[in-house]
Amino acid sequence: MQPHPLPQDLLTPTRGRPDDRTRIPSRPAGLLEATLVASLLAGATGGVPGALAQATAPSGPIEVVLDASGSMRSRMGDVDRMAVAREFVHALQAALAEESEEAPRLALRAYGSASHRLRRDCTDTRLLAELGADSAAFADAVSRLQPLGVSPLAYALERAAADTATTYVLVTDGGDNCGGAPCATWRRVVGRAGDNRRLRLHVVAIEPEPDDIERLRCLSRAGSGSFTRVESLAGAVPAARRLALVLRNQGRIEVRLTIGGGESFSAPVRLTRPLTGELVAAFPGRRARTVPAGLYTVTLQTAPPIRIERVMVLPGQTVTIERSEFGRLIVDLPEGADGRAPVSIRSADDRAEVRYVRTGDSTILVAGAYDVEVDLGDSLVVREDLRIATGRTTRLVAGGSEPGSLLVSAPGFPDPPPVRVLAYRGGVVDTLAVGRSAPLPPGSYRLVVQTLPPYVTEDVVVDPAGETTVTLPETGILGIDLFAAGGPLRGVRVEVQESTTGEDYGTIPSGERRLVMPGTYRLGVATAPPITVEDVTVRPGEVRVVEQRGLSRIEVSPSVPAGTPPLRLEILSGPGGRRLAESTGPRPWVAARPGEYLARVWRAGSLVWEGGVVVASEKSARIDWAEL
Repeated sequence: MQPHPLPQDLLTPTRGRPDDRTRIPSRPAGLLEATLVASLLAGATGGVPGALAQATAPSGPIEVVLDASGSMRSRMGDVDRMAVAREFVHALQAALAEESEEAPRLALRAYGSASHRLRRDCTDTRLLAELGADSAAFADAVSRLQPLGVSPLAYALERAAADTATTYVLVTDGGDNCGGAPCATWRRVVGRAGDNRRLRLHVVAIEPEPDDIERLRCLSRAGSGSFTRVESLAGAVPAARRLALVLRNQGRIEVRLTIGGGESFSAPVRLTRPLTGELVAAFPGRRARTVPAGLYTVTLQTAPPIRIERVMVLPGQTVTIERSEFGRLIVDLPEGADGRAPVSIRSADDRAEVRYVRTGDSTILVAGAYDVEVDLGDSLVVREDLRIATGRTTRLVAGGSEPGSLLVSAPGFPDPPPVRVLAYRGGVVDTLAVGRSAPLPPGSYRLVVQTLPPYVTEDVVVDPAGETTVTLPETGILGIDLFAAGGPLRGVRVEVQESTTGEDYGTIPSGERRLVMPGTYRLGVATAPPITVEDVTVRPGEVRVVEQRGLSRIEVSPSVPAGTPPLRLEILSGPGGRRLAESTGPRPWVAARPGEYLARVWRAGSLVWEGGVVVASEKSARIDWAEL
């Protein structure tokens, strides 16, 4: 069974060189998301969508066709292209053998390696290692190759197709200089082979010249294969490992769990088939895991479990699942009590037990409401509807004093903007908000109020069954509003600095308000290029809002589907210029001043689009990722 075709440019798509850049092409390289999914399902199941075959499809015999023409002597930094090509092929051989019980069946064909280029030998192609050759002999043949002759690529492909392989990997820096038409030649080869021998061709371009890019892309399309671009010696091994996943019809899943976006932790992960519920894989979740390409239901074994439906894993891609809606619960015995008591934590909705621990244990829970039962031996202490908040540690004293409460108030602002208060006690931190009373176990706390600059106070004592109030010094409110064509731009990072010394006090997202100490500040707005606003004075009790109009928005749309790697948008001043701004997410965007920029779009560490962008005042520029 052949592995299904990988959609074009899924690994490292062609990107425009500086001389080729346009404003925003109406059709960047690649296929639509719908085509990605259809290709995956059709290839993985032999055209039967309901089957959803999840097992790794064998790649079958693989023949590497390696360009050893004179152009491979061209330098790439400290090495030549041939050294990069060798590194790629060695890494591909190793990666294919990593998760296989048997060594992969590899063959090696070279072209341009036997005759000097002055002889113009357009029949120069040799099979240096036959299928099933010893792996050491294959690696040795790759190592001994030296670039020498011309590039009879079309002829080499025709001769390769007469070999017995079914999957081909072409590693080259360019096209055919013998007058051949490689793309048309491969189409003829595929047509002659028919359905009885489905041939697939993957193309690996080693720093190709701009004029050769489209011709090589045509080859990978004709071969129903992937297109990988390698730009450096350091990039050869990662690219080879990704292609190995494609050849094995595999992708990777990575799970990142954090408590409120801060502390990370791991939980077991289960992958099941959506239709049958059959278990495909189970793993600890501490690192990325290689799995067969396909459609999955992913269950995170948190407390309670989180179930994520329809997670699509495409060949060669890493799907990253990020969740942060967790808090922490610690149940303690009263001060002076000995031993540890059993604790049952149940869902407040259906009373199902989600964790069984003991007092003193630190338990990570999905934010929500729980009933907690503590077995003290002679009595059962029950706390119903205990709320666990995202990013917050909740402490409960079983059978002890009633909790107290803490209120941090801002004079002059009865309803202040949301500002976090971190309450530290005994290595545990609770998160509160200015202007909102919150329950806390009795004790002495160190408070850090995230005003600008932060306000810190020590030894704040919370008494049982009472409310403790901490009043901040006189403050003001600072905000910055940005406007573009569609209205306000919210969420742009604004750095706040002391006006004279330049000391950093923190950041405010545009469109939000923050309590600040009276003073004069310098604001640095993360637009492209950055905007600096000097001498912004905030007085006690004053609301100071700075406005910036006439901006533009450069965005990538539509949003990437759930369960697929996010995109990263990078804006530069021009080819070879400095980076001005960047944004990451399912639909990244950057606020920009009117001007001309170079934009890059990355996905899973691979550059998928590059081009020039010209934006006018209060106009939006859109890069359509759906065809990347």
